Amino acid sequence: MTALGAFHLCYNNHMRLFADFSDIKKHLTLENIALLVAMLLALSWAWSTINVLTKNYDLEKQVQQARLDNQVMELQNENLRLQQAYYQTDEFLELQARALLNKARPGEHLVILPHTSGADSNKTNTTSLVIEKSNFEQWMDFLFGRQS
Repeated sequence: MTALGAFHLCYNNHMRLFADFSDIKKHLTLENIALLVAMLLALSWAWSTINVLTKNYDLEKQVQQARLDNQVMELQNENLRLQQAYYQTDEFLELQARALLNKARPGEHLVILPHTSGADSNKTNTTSLVIEKSNFEQWMDFLFGRQS
């Protein structure tokens, strides 16, 4: 490429840019600028509204969770109050005296049984044969009222 060819290429590109700028200049009117500013304001308003709604939703979830936690705490407090009232009854004292001190009422006789080992309990258990039915057979038994 010669120097003259490079000059023409550069000149043509410059003129094309200048023509593009003149097209932009035609559309750059006061009405279009006002419309662009209005669109930017509307987008900004919509964006901030979405952000506020999202934050409000998150805060509402936190408030709801705090209310649920408060209800749980109130139920736990009520349960503790009821336990405390139960611990102050004569029935609780009697049960604790029977369980911990091996005490009995007048006229009752206390019988303390020896602990059995695990080997003894295995001897008393009987082995039973369990027949496993298919899911379909179980449904048929259920629907037609058959006993297993």
